[in-house]
Amino acid sequence: MHNATQLPSIQDFPLQPLRPSELATAKEPLLSWLWHGYLAHRKVTALISPPKSGKTTLASHLLARMGPGGQLADLAVAPGRAIVVSEEATSDWDARCRQLALGQNIQFLCRPFQGARPNDAQWFALIASLEALHRQEGLDLVVIDPLAALLPGYAETCAPMMLDCLLPLQALANLGPAVWLMHHPAKGKRADGQTARGSGALSGFADIVMEMSCLRRARSRDRRRRVCAYSRYVATPRHLILELNADGADYLVRTDATGTPLVQTWPEVHYILQNTTDKLTQQKILERWPTEEDPPDRSTLSRWLKRAARQRLICCGGSGYKGDAFHYWLPGREPLLWPGRNASEADKQAWRDRCAAHYRGLYEQPVSA
Repeated sequence: MHNATQLPSIQDFPLQPLRPSELATAKEPLLSWLWHGYLAHRKVTALISPPKSGKTTLASHLLARMGPGGQLADLAVAPGRAIVVSEEATSDWDARCRQLALGQNIQFLCRPFQGARPNDAQWFALIASLEALHRQEGLDLVVIDPLAALLPGYAETCAPMMLDCLLPLQALANLGPAVWLMHHPAKGKRADGQTARGSGALSGFADIVMEMSCLRRARSRDRRRRVCAYSRYVATPRHLILELNADGADYLVRTDATGTPLVQTWPEVHYILQNTTDKLTQQKILERWPTEEDPPDRSTLSRWLKRAARQRLICCGGSGYKGDAFHYWLPGREPLLWPGRNASEADKQAWRDRCAAHYRGLYEQPVSA
């Protein structure tokens, strides 16, 4: 029989439940985004991506924006202070700082455990030191890159131990900064939102989970990355395709607002539509295809035309049913398009005058030296 003196009492855990009408008045700061949709003050975000696939590169570009504030991947970035706890050498970060002009608002803690796995006490001491630094300097972001290399041994594969290590990070986030955890995926196929290596406790713990993968094989030269996100918040973009530009200075967004890949301009189609005074059907486009080029497959062209029209790269009219085929033209070119045989003579003459003025202007443009 248990000793009554050993049982917890109500004084040890007083309850303070809230009713729905009281939730809005609870002393909880409003959600404040550091990187809109992905990183928020007082929240934990996990970025899951294979090794050497661009996690640190993405984080570096975010750090560069945090000096003046700005945008990353067309999403607002607020100015602020950050610290990066990294497994990489100081020389690696020095090169990135020079390349991206990272400011003095960023601090680095490189290889804090000197390449060894910490024990529990060392891990908790590290988080306590980060809390102290935040209280002293007011951090807006804490980056752990990567989580697995800095955790105590076996914590990754044991859910209770993993949670023991993560809870102090939640306490750190509650003080104000966003916490961004870089982690690696498990081997083999896993369900969406559950790709994190180890016990899976991290995916359930984080407020926002970003899963980033190469659009093609990692060994290819394709610089595009697909980001799928799982979040508690509607502001989080669920699908995003990013591409690091040629000089490595910025990310280009390759998806629309719904996550559909953006259509690249098809030069032959653009040339055909630029040099016609009619709205053209798919068949007419194929008939006018440049003779020096092999025409595309009808289904390939059809898919491109539909996606380009949805993303307003080109315009589309018609219902697509028999007798009312889809017709395509370039945005802004409407004044130069034939008004139709049923138009009034005045409209037809106005069209002729517009075309004459347009082409006369082209021919009269001065030739640059």
